[in-house]
Amino acid sequence: MNAGRSRRRNGLWFVGAPGAALLVACGGAHGASPGNPATVIPEIVVRGATANPDAGAAPPANAATARDADAIVARALVEASRIRELPVLGVVHGRTLTRAEMATQVEKSIEHELPPEVVSSEGDMLVALGVAPPSFDYSKAIVSLMTAELAGYYEPAEKTMYLASDLGPAERQATLSHELVHALQDQHYDLGRLLDYRPDESDVQSALHALAEGDATSAMLDAMLAPRGQKATDLSEQLLGIEVRASAELSVQVQGVPDILKRSLIAPYIEGVELVHLLRRRGGWAAVDEAWKHPPTSTEQLLHPEKLLAHEEPEVVAVPPPPRDGPATLVYHDVLGEESSRLMLEEWLPRHAAEDAASHWAGDRVGVFRDGDRVAVLWHLRYDDVAAATRGERAFERGASAQADDAQAASSAKPDAKAGGGAKPDPKAGSAPPRGRSCVERPTTGPFAVLRKGRDIAIVGGPFLRQGAGATASGTCVGAAAWAARALGGH
Repeated sequence: MNAGRSRRRNGLWFVGAPGAALLVACGGAHGASPGNPATVIPEIVVRGATANPDAGAAPPANAATARDADAIVARALVEASRIRELPVLGVVHGRTLTRAEMATQVEKSIEHELPPEVVSSEGDMLVALGVAPPSFDYSKAIVSLMTAELAGYYEPAEKTMYLASDLGPAERQATLSHELVHALQDQHYDLGRLLDYRPDESDVQSALHALAEGDATSAMLDAMLAPRGQKATDLSEQLLGIEVRASAELSVQVQGVPDILKRSLIAPYIEGVELVHLLRRRGGWAAVDEAWKHPPTSTEQLLHPEKLLAHEEPEVVAVPPPPRDGPATLVYHDVLGEESSRLMLEEWLPRHAAEDAASHWAGDRVGVFRDGDRVAVLWHLRYDDVAAATRGERAFERGASAQADDAQAASSAKPDAKAGGGAKPDPKAGSAPPRGRSCVERPTTGPFAVLRKGRDIAIVGGPFLRQGAGATASGTCVGAAAWAARALGGH
């Protein structure tokens, strides 16, 4: 899920590129997740890159006064404008902060920009769907990802470029090259407004976020490769994506964060660059500008550019009804999109199989219901045809089987209480969670059920009681199946 759509998705990872290793620390979209953590636009920092001598070297940022910072940003903005082929329409101010000051400011932005009930609901959704443990603190994870290795960011509301005060010349140049393209996007296409949080628009904002990141990353790579007489479009997007994904797994700063968040944070860069480079090869930067005038309205259009060119719009799926036995209060609903479907399925399937099972997406709507500590989630997915929905059903059933296996392993690993805490686990100890091809009753987070009717699928997580760092099941497969059937048009 796109923990990250719009400019509120956060993350960091390393990616190899000719002559440099890129440290990408990104603020992002409504997301990966599935959530929308902060109002800042991501940044990319180059470690050990060869600076472009034409970019205008500046004194170390930690020596910069406010006037110096304005001058540094002004020069870099002119260079970003030249490379990106977008004229400067306004002033962008510069400001340097210590890492601690920047982290504090970003954390406040996260708290201010996103309603707290959205943050808590998205965390509940990840737990209910089985891709995060009950102890998972979504808000804390987003803040830590957002602030780790933060080098700089552009703030649309203030028209200001913030830079860490301890950046070296190459790091500063790459950060400016990327972030100031966001400033140009903001000046020409009102990026700040486009990426402000709006209910039910995670999928739209994920697509916009990817376009923004692909655009800025491509321009930054142009700046990096210029001394070699190359452009970003000379690179292989496939190899770039492989390196980004591989290096993300090695990043110390994101250890302990659920894998789905890591994947969702990487996605806009990889998929955004693929789209932008396709457009650039067809019509240069003018084709990218045209995409901004008629941007993708779903991640399906992002992932399948032929659908963007054909203006294929998603279908509207109704908000799910509450389960008959509660919880009854709808606290959150959203459209997650094809990208989120794929990211979810990658939890249980190889990437190529997840892509296949998520393709031919037509629309979706997820609902999170909560009364007190009792939580339940239903995600209604619609596909273009029955064959695609059947592939999706089988893929999510793999998720049910995987969670049953995990629950069984956890149960078997518990030491025998009569033998004392130090006794070896009995491999036959504990009882297997009730399971079928399409439902498993998890001991902590309740049932995980998958039901298909025609080209529609309902995926149910819960109900369960979430208290502190723990959870206890509060429902059965019988209730989950009845709820899923009602959401798909049953009684």
